[in-house]
Amino acid sequence: MKPKDVKRLQRLARGLRVRPIAKDMLVVESKSSASGHHIVTIHYDENGTLRCRCSCAWAAHGGYGCSHVMAALAYLAEKRRRAISFWPTREDAERQRNRMLRLVGSQSDDENGLWITTRPLRQPA
Repeated sequence: MKPKDVKRLQRLARGLRVRPIAKDMLVVESKSSASGHHIVTIHYDENGTLRCRCSCAWAAHGGYGCSHVMAALAYLAEKRRRAISFWPTREDAERQRNRMLRLVGSQSDDENGLWITTRPLRQPA
């Protein structure tokens, strides 16, 4: 299932702490449980498609693109000195005129996955 309110999830993701535990596996804090956390794994396809899994309830019911996945991807992008944004449609992402990636569920071939744009981080003044 594709999330409906992508920008709200992106805002929620900004406040989550992320800690890497392996190359493509990260621990992301849970806001709904003070002592909880979720495991996010990321798989990169050759064609620029990302397949991510999360241990949250949304993902357990077939959802992808939760705030935990967004937080993990933003963390990895920042380590590469990049910023990312998430978009519900390809057309929305194309308007940004930046490099694009597609996010789909771990077992989904959803042609209408979420779109990610990536750009260099702004240098501090």
